[in-house]
Amino acid sequence: MLMNRKDFQIVTFFIALLVWLTPMVLTAQQDNNCDDQDQLVNYSILSPVQSSITKATGWAMQNNGKWVSSPNRIPFTDDKTNKSTDPNRKLGQDNFISLELRKIMIKDVQYNVLIKKYHDGVYEFPILHENWKDFVSLDYYVFNSELLSKLLPKEIPFNKKYAVNLNAFARGTIKNFDPKREEDMIVADVQRIMYGESVNDWNLAFAVFPIKNGDKEVVRFKLIKTFRKDYLVSYFTAPDNWDKLFDRSFYEVPLHVFKSFIRNAEEYFIPIKPVVDSTDSLYLSYYNQGVLKYQMGDYPTAIELFVKSLSINPDVQNFLIYSYLGNARSKMHLYNDAIGDYDKALELKPKTILDYADWTKNYYNRGVAKYFMDDLNGACHDWRKALEMGFGPAHDYITKFCQEEEHDIKKK
Repeated sequence: MLMNRKDFQIVTFFIALLVWLTPMVLTAQQDNNCDDQDQLVNYSILSPVQSSITKATGWAMQNNGKWVSSPNRIPFTDDKTNKSTDPNRKLGQDNFISLELRKIMIKDVQYNVLIKKYHDGVYEFPILHENWKDFVSLDYYVFNSELLSKLLPKEIPFNKKYAVNLNAFARGTIKNFDPKREEDMIVADVQRIMYGESVNDWNLAFAVFPIKNGDKEVVRFKLIKTFRKDYLVSYFTAPDNWDKLFDRSFYEVPLHVFKSFIRNAEEYFIPIKPVVDSTDSLYLSYYNQGVLKYQMGDYPTAIELFVKSLSINPDVQNFLIYSYLGNARSKMHLYNDAIGDYDKALELKPKTILDYADWTKNYYNRGVAKYFMDDLNGACHDWRKALEMGFGPAHDYITKFCQEEEHDIKKK
């Protein structure tokens, strides 16, 4: 049946109305879900890289009993005798481009993420070993941050082999990963395990062997993949088996490299004590939680927590809370408020010589905020003050921006 002209116009009107309203309905639905989405994003955000190892020597015992080495690669046991040009063999038994430690919060518990990026590849025709395509993959392991202290105790046990069960909360491999999506993919995997949508069956034992021989101090280490089965984990982590861990292969780095790798990540671990009903305890609880949120890049929540902390103890003499608050507000482009925070931080003098270096950074950071407020004269004054007080990185900003400022002053 054909529609007459009037009916056609009515139908056309309602179709146009539906098309016009649909985006508004979807937007309203999205707005209704906004709080949930914000909670999800803030729940577990991966921090920037806290420490890394990019150079190590890989060692492997050959079939003839001799040892051979290769940069960032553990050779095969027949590396010296097998002259195959197979590209898969070039990867060795194991290799890495970098080992990184990052941080993630899971249900308010601090975890670290050990990320191993390595050369990888695949044949288009595996049976024929033809058309090799190389790419970079990564493995990651999520473990409780408290275990960092076991990987390298404060009193380093030189000339003693040991292994630590990382009891991985989550573990995954991302083949041929896109660096732009690396963080999203890791966080998504962690959240699936957190919500019970998937199960992690894998684990990692981290074997360590600090060696001191005269003036030479090195650390041998090995990452041992295993299943989350007690009997398998205990095989590698039991003291009776530690001597066998380095019999055939390992990586080796100078002690200072491995020490920085662990200690730099440990600096981001903040012990959170149970809250008791006292002003000091509540202040410290909100302050520490604010620092954790700042580390995760959740600056709006960090600001809320710092402000709440200061509302409980407005007379606190800790300059760092104002330093963090100023940095968080600068990250949110709230430069005018940030300058006020840096002013307050600089009013509170450091209590010990160890705090002095962090305190002087407030001049530098205040200068950055002033720069973005178009106060170049004020910015250069602060950067010069920071340099004068020993903060070397200020020199680059002075060289880059303050020559022009001096020229403008002379013209006036």
